Amino acid sequence: MRSDADLSKLVNQSGFPLQLAIDRLVQDRSDQLGWKVVYREHGWRAPDGQVGFIDLVLENQWGTSVLVIECKRVLEADWVFLEELPASSPSLRTRLWATNTPNHGKEHSGYYDASAMPESRESMYCVVAGQDAKSRPMLERVASEVSAAMEAIAIEELPVITKRGPGLRMYVPVIVTTARLVVSQLDPKLVTLQNGEASAIAHQVQPWIRFRKQFSSEYAVEPKNPEWNFSELAAAKEKLVFVVNVESFPDFLAKWSVQDHSLRALM
Repeated sequence: MRSDADLSKLVNQSGFPLQLAIDRLVQDRSDQLGWKVVYREHGWRAPDGQVGFIDLVLENQWGTSVLVIECKRVLEADWVFLEELPASSPSLRTRLWATNTPNHGKEHSGYYDASAMPESRESMYCVVAGQDAKSRPMLERVASEVSAAMEAIAIEELPVITKRGPGLRMYVPVIVTTARLVVSQLDPKLVTLQNGEASAIAHQVQPWIRFRKQFSSEYAVEPKNPEWNFSELAAAKEKLVFVVNVESFPDFLAKWSVQDHSLRALM
């Protein structure tokens, strides 16, 4: 029989206490932050048959923004995101899922490129200590799953939104983690080709990151312009997941907003 201490250790080895703590934080500060919890441990099924459960789904006070959240508890971990020098400015670009009813503007249900606060660094490379070099990187796998969950929930809600009347509802996948998030800037010119090692790497701790890359071979945004070059076609497959350190999550919620000018194509 396990002792009480062993049972407590077993509980704390799971991610559920973190999930419950984030849930409670949003409930207790709902008036201040402007968000509420709408789903917990929500089951989802994607059109391709993929199924799962998402930890939390939050909705802002206007019902226009929805955050689909996976909570990841890791111990004494750094998630290191690479940024190539010369570095770009912090980004506002956000590929989210937008559902717009036809009587509210241009009918749309799918990925949409908008500008959203808060700004952040953006990366498509993440290094995690102890990761198996032969398997799919952990963050890519989790990001792919939370993106699939977000898409499935948006599709699930579509008939209800349509019946309700005019409205715009935007969905964003988010990973909230106890890991420290670090951006490591390196100059490819200073990488030694003989051993593949970089020198003069600069490291900066960040509260949140935009993790943007292709999680599958499918297009997120369908190519509509025959003049698109191959780089633009590749970018059309990219999806974006916010990765947020849990201690910065309240600040992330308080700062979240989608800029009106970036939504004009839907109006």
